[in-house]
Amino acid sequence: MITKEKFVVDPVTDEMRKRARKLGIRTVWERFKENHARSKDAPFQATCMTCQQGPCVDVKRTGVCGMSKDIIIAKNLVSETAIGASAHVGHGKRIGNILRGVGEGSFTAYSIKEPEKLDMAYKGLGLSGAETDREKAVEVADAVLDDLSKLTGVPRMLVYRALAERKKLWEEKGILISGGCPEIMEAMNRIAMGMDADMENLLMGACRLGLVDSYCGMYPATTIQDILFSVPKLVQIKTNLTVINPEEINVIVHGHIPVLADAVVGAAEEYNADPANSPKVNVLGMCCTGMEVLMRKGVDYAGDILQQELAIATGAIELVVVDIQCTQPAIVDAANHFHTEVVTTDPMSKIEGATHIEFDAERADEIGRELITMAVDNYINRDQTKVYVPNYEPHDMMGGFSTEQIIEALDKVKPGDPVGALVDNIKNGNIRGVAAVIGCVTPRDEYGYRTVELLRELIKNDIMVILTGCVATVASYHDLLKPDPSYPGVGESLADVMDAIATANGLEALPPCLFMGACVDNSRIEEVLNAVANHLNVRIDQLPVAASAPEYIAEKAIPIGFWAVSLGIFTHIGDQPNVAASKRVVKWLTDDMEEIFGGKFYVEADPYKTAKKIIEVIDEKRRALGI
Repeated sequence: MITKEKFVVDPVTDEMRKRARKLGIRTVWERFKENHARSKDAPFQATCMTCQQGPCVDVKRTGVCGMSKDIIIAKNLVSETAIGASAHVGHGKRIGNILRGVGEGSFTAYSIKEPEKLDMAYKGLGLSGAETDREKAVEVADAVLDDLSKLTGVPRMLVYRALAERKKLWEEKGILISGGCPEIMEAMNRIAMGMDADMENLLMGACRLGLVDSYCGMYPATTIQDILFSVPKLVQIKTNLTVINPEEINVIVHGHIPVLADAVVGAAEEYNADPANSPKVNVLGMCCTGMEVLMRKGVDYAGDILQQELAIATGAIELVVVDIQCTQPAIVDAANHFHTEVVTTDPMSKIEGATHIEFDAERADEIGRELITMAVDNYINRDQTKVYVPNYEPHDMMGGFSTEQIIEALDKVKPGDPVGALVDNIKNGNIRGVAAVIGCVTPRDEYGYRTVELLRELIKNDIMVILTGCVATVASYHDLLKPDPSYPGVGESLADVMDAIATANGLEALPPCLFMGACVDNSRIEEVLNAVANHLNVRIDQLPVAASAPEYIAEKAIPIGFWAVSLGIFTHIGDQPNVAASKRVVKWLTDDMEEIFGGKFYVEADPYKTAKKIIEVIDEKRRALGI
């Protein structure tokens, strides 16, 4: 067992943190120490700021209106869940509008890269009559956008993707949703002054928002991005801050939607193709936008949400282009120490002190070239005496494990029955179970400690691990996404399975953990679980699977968690959400939910205790299935 004190932190990040401190750049770690107020000895206060009778701070019994602290805490949780769901629904809206423009012919910078997936979505959404791909694109986009706005009726994407058993259960429990935006509106209505004051009803409302997040946000975003930018296939890239090249013009694409990033990558390729242009442009990814271009374009990955200022602190970044979500305003302060330009591109995601160039899909290629020109022109402003990139080799990472890629790889193991190849190894115990580890990284512990040690414990015990989000970044820094035929740290039987899949596909090895994509790509996880549940003819809550967000920080993680539990999945979170002051709310989330959905939340910061609990749950599921 490795304690936090003995955990070996990624040396590149550690070195850059020290450099940032010397430069006077306050990074996320310093700001965490200044502002951190949580502790196990001081559970979250029940504070309500709903109306002007208050604010009611640290409520012991009831607020001015008579709401108990249980109700206040439940309402606060619904608010946080609504914010998170709106982030992914907003993503779905933006990408849906792009698909519509492509179908209509007005957005010529993009095209339909995956007509087969378009056709599957078209039929799956219950559409018919269109003859061309462009006509199908318009109808799919309209169906997705209608799912966001409809006042009555179940979203087509939920009907298409969710298992019949879950849909029936959700309907029985009164959480079957209608349109994404009306649901978010009603959630905010629910928590207004004088409205819902029933704890369980409020928390069931949070479950509704989990379904909104999935079927009006994550599923539409992933599906359409696959159609427009291609379904991810296996790709190998380099990761960490050391992919920043001091000899080149460095541009970071950052955020969550790959639409503008795709144009920036294309413009850089165009610039680099001219032999007269030197130095070359080095486009690098960060956060989920980085993951999108990683999977589809093979773009190297410069860092996660905690490394934003550290990338700039190398002094070698000419331009940071951001779209939406997870961009810390502090990057502008870091950029002010250097020549780096920060450019925001979405009207809902501006930052004071940054340059704003609004993205317009009709001018995508033009804007991409404009941004690359800006970076090239800014290169002459670089002070080479301020440049410092740690002297470490980048890490190898294999990604691109989309649902389609997994099925394709398994089909070569068992032709005609790819899901059976996975199920057979679960039944015979070669794969003890499956754990989806998702989410962000946190400044709370030693950088990466919770995630890395949890992953090591799981794969050591023959648990197949799939990853989405920034946790994959820190996993790559410890070579948990590096294909190595010796499979270091992987349980013997799981290693044998991975080796058999690799051999069948002509690969030297698979990585110890499988990276499925950005945070919106959690929808891919449900696709795999649905296929396995159908193959075994069981419910998802009966499968030997678990989910974990060991270092979540964003509001988006909250509805994702409610969605996972509503699917029936045992869901671990590494930090206590803002509910500890209410024993009733805690009990409902960690106990009562299981009786309703078959899944529940489990809170634990220690990665070893977490791994032990996940393995216990998986073993219990196996025994119940008789395998």
